[in-house]
Amino acid sequence: MALEEQLLTASLVNTFHEARAVLQKLYDLGPRSLQEAEASSEEYDQAIHFLAYYVEKAFRDVGILAERLGLPLLRAEIAQARAKIENLTDTTVLPDDFTFHSEPLQIARDYFDSLQTMTQGRDITGLGIFENILQNAGKIIKARKLEPKNEKEIRTALREVLGFAFPDVVKEIPIEKSLKTYHPDIGVTSLMAAAEVKFVTTKEEAKAALDGIYADMKGYSGRYEWRSFYAVIYMTEPFYSQKDVEREFRLVKAELSWTPFVVLGPGARNKKASQPMAK
Repeated sequence: MALEEQLLTASLVNTFHEARAVLQKLYDLGPRSLQEAEASSEEYDQAIHFLAYYVEKAFRDVGILAERLGLPLLRAEIAQARAKIENLTDTTVLPDDFTFHSEPLQIARDYFDSLQTMTQGRDITGLGIFENILQNAGKIIKARKLEPKNEKEIRTALREVLGFAFPDVVKEIPIEKSLKTYHPDIGVTSLMAAAEVKFVTTKEEAKAALDGIYADMKGYSGRYEWRSFYAVIYMTEPFYSQKDVEREFRLVKAELSWTPFVVLGPGARNKKASQPMAK
């Protein structure tokens, strides 16, 4: 696959990500008092503007991708689908997910999903590889026949595997704030991506892990050199599902730069260690 198609695919992935963030922002602005509504009208108008921009861009770039892949008929179909849409900012409420849904954006995304299988989509990017390794933490631990007793053993295994793909993988990156220095567990400097690992063996620890992640979000925010953050919640039993944690992130209005990954794998804490290990 040519580099141009790969770059266009990566750009589309980013477009859909940014559009979802705008939809979430519109939902969060939500029904307010008259005074609050007037104060936020400029912010609302700006969000609507960006939503229209991202939907238009998604259709344009998906059409270009179809043409570059030698699919002129699909390119024409995509153009026809766009022409039928009168309002690019139409949204509906998804109350269970605490966000808005954009049907125009979904139409463009459906076309992209069909083409993404031909370009290998996000998996061709460095960030995609980084994410895949994190999401397979449980399989990595099993393949190494490990029975981790703490977070350190999981972090070490992940860093070793990441090292095969990224020579610039680092550990415990210092992020200095005015009163405290924070240390994300794993990072790849070239990707500007960092990950925090939580080891969970009970439901109580799962709740504590989420609280710890929310605190980390505040500590890691506002740093240009680190733009993408991941919370790897390694559970020895399915105390929460991926969907549970994603919904919790939306409820607490978690930083949009953070993505949670719930993984299952072997392990158990030492009997003496009833609480998560401190770093």
